[in-house]
Amino acid sequence: MLDKTKSKVLIVDDDVFISEQLNSILEDLGYQVTEIAFNTESALQALKTNTPDIAILDINMHGRNQGFEIAKYIRENLNIPFIFLTSFADESTVNEASKLTPDGYLLKPFNEATIFSTLNIVLKRHHKTNSHFNIKIGHEIHKVKDDELLFIMSADKYIEIHTKSKKYLKRDTIDHFIQENELKGMKRVHRSYAVKIDNIDSVKGSTIYINNQEIPISNTYKEAFKKAYSSFL
Repeated sequence: MLDKTKSKVLIVDDDVFISEQLNSILEDLGYQVTEIAFNTESALQALKTNTPDIAILDINMHGRNQGFEIAKYIRENLNIPFIFLTSFADESTVNEASKLTPDGYLLKPFNEATIFSTLNIVLKRHHKTNSHFNIKIGHEIHKVKDDELLFIMSADKYIEIHTKSKKYLKRDTIDHFIQENELKGMKRVHRSYAVKIDNIDSVKGSTIYINNQEIPISNTYKEAFKKAYSSFL
């Protein structure tokens, strides 16, 4: 689970009762509320002065869809997810909202369970698609997204780092590279291989299939891999 105690949330809603209720629930869940804004101007100021990890935006405020204006600013200027908060579920509102590709929705009336599940899913997904690590080869540094990594293969004193689009050759060991870059979800399956568990296509017997590659599972690592893979499914 994502460490929600480090996640900052901006609330934007012109209804004092709703915003205070939401603030109370978020604080009980361990989130840090950076500010409660009540219109476009105060929301943009909050985003600029103390950028949150996620924003919850009421769509309709003061008689117009100010939430859409704020969402557009976020999409164009910030790399943070946002969730629309609304009591309107009509087709026209949903269609207009979908054009801004929100990361989630919360319908009024909400409760603690829906807030927790929605924010947890959105933040985990955002973290996964935006986190990266660096591969330093000579004087070059290659920035690679975590979810692009497929597997690492050792080749003598070098390792081959296979991603969805490219292969990198680096002088290193598998274990040292994983530890140095704090790579999550990587599992040793053989003395010559480590794989990214959530990018595995299938497992048949002692063979892992990942992006049209076949990776052997040795007896040494079989039980530990099976346990890790089962918990992921």
